[in-house]
Amino acid sequence: MSPAILLTQLLPLLVFLIVDAFVTDVRISILAAIVFAAGQLGLSWRRTRKIDWFVLLDVGLIVALGAVSILFEDELLFKLKPAILEGLAVLLLVALILAPDRFLLSYFGRLLPAGTLGTEALGRLRTMFVAMCLLVSLHAVAVIICALAASRRIWALVSGPGFYLVFLPFLAAGLLRYLRARRRI
Repeated sequence: MSPAILLTQLLPLLVFLIVDAFVTDVRISILAAIVFAAGQLGLSWRRTRKIDWFVLLDVGLIVALGAVSILFEDELLFKLKPAILEGLAVLLLVALILAPDRFLLSYFGRLLPAGTLGTEALGRLRTMFVAMCLLVSLHAVAVIICALAASRRIWALVSGPGFYLVFLPFLAAGLLRYLRARRRI
């Protein structure tokens, strides 16, 4: 999945916040996010004639949880959408961690150039999956706490850009390892 697709997942959240800043009825803000997300999916399909399953799942969750939130006049389910999506991502990561070597080599062999991933790299790959699993879980817990106890603006900060901030230590550690390895060469 490209970084552009991940960044576009923030746009319905931004629409929700912008509309919420101008109206007092949260249902209108949620409806604006639903309409925007559906429009985003339609534009993506029109441009590529393909539907990305992750984007479809994201839009489906926005529509379903947004509709339930409007129906019951409670924004909590809408606010929990990022944590639900991350919970699914954690399940996928756990499945990849526990998957047999043969499956991983076959799966990633289709995605990467031939000979890129050998059996010796699978240990590091699993370590990376464990780290990602922990970081995504940490962010999901933060989103749940903010959805239950924080203001909309704090929730938006944590559930949107907060996702990328959680990964900064992971990226910094990887960069340091890379730079140290380069010095030894």
